[in-house]
Order: sequence, then C-alpha cells, then structure tokens
Amino acid sequence: MRQLSLTTFRWLLAPRWQWRTRRLRATHGLPLPYEVAWCLVALADDVDNLPYVRQRTRSLPSEPPGVVIDVWAQLDPTEQQRRRAWLTRHRRTPLHLLGVPEELIELAGLHITEWALPPDVPSISLVVQRRTSPGETD
Repeated sequence: MRQLSLTTFRWLLAPRWQWRTRRLRATHGLPLPYEVAWCLVALADDVDNLPYVRQRTRSLPSEPPGVVIDVWAQLDPTEQQRRRAWLTRHRRTPLHLLGVPEELIELAGLHITEWALPPDVPSISLVVQRRTSPGETD
C-alpha cells in the first residue's frame, strides 16, 4: 500500500483543522487571528508541525512571541460571566484544553493572549500556574 505524502495528509486534515480553528476562536472569545488559531491547532495535533507553523508565522505581524495574560478586572461583566460558565463546565481555559505548552508557542513565534482567571478561582491554566505574582521572587 502506498503511503500518503505529507502534503496530501495535511490536505485531508484541513476540514477537521478548520472546524477546530473556528471552535477555538469562538470559545477563546478574545481577538485571536485565524492564522494564529490555525497554527495552535496544528501544534496541538502534532509537534512535528512546528517547522510548517514557523513558516506560516513569518507572515504574521511582528509582536514578541509568547503568552500574555489579560486582566480580569478590565473585562465587561458579560465576558466575565461567559468565562465563569466555561470554567465551571470545562475546568480549564480553551488554550489549556488545547494542550500546547507555552514554550512551544514561543518557539513557534506566536503571540497569544491567555485568559486571566477570576480572583476566586484557583489556577487551572498551566500558563497561569507557571507565572509568579509581581511581588514574588524565586
């Protein structure tokens, strides 16, 4: 049996990746460009997609790569309520559910805004757990 080429394999996965990309953008709620969401889905699917993702990120606006966290107090009440409902149901942020580590996001050259958690919710995002508060030192 003949093996599929990588290009053909990616083409066959395209509808699934597009669906997951649209779903990620809808659940994340923050301005998440389609290209960035698509790259995240590709990395979540297989780390071996990193060279392909890095090629695609060259065309993205130049922002420092990595993950930044938004500010809970600056969110409107509707967004706060939407996030609380999501966190109650899934217990993790959409980015954390995707399972792409922060180091891989930086290595891919992506710039992403992660959810800030409500003050009364314990850290449930891997990204949030690894960061120290401004007053803490190592």
